[in-house]
Amino acid sequence: MVLLGSLIALGAALVFAALALATLWGGWQAIRRELLRGFVSTNPAMGERIWSLLLTVVPLLGAALLGLLAAWRIVQVALGLG
Repeated sequence: MVLLGSLIALGAALVFAALALATLWGGWQAIRRELLRGFVSTNPAMGERIWSLLLTVVPLLGAALLGLLAAWRIVQVALGLG
């Protein structure tokens, strides 16, 4: 039973890590395809560009970091390290 629980936990950790990477990849695609093209078409001021990038990148990095931390913690629990 312990082995089965550990395997399920490791699978969940893998899913959390995959979602974190998908979040980063999707965020990069959104920035590259939408945000930067919007800068070209609307030509905002430099301050608006910086705020737009920061308010897009910081939450994406936060969500990805939380996903990776959750995956790491689940691996620790599954292996009996914490």
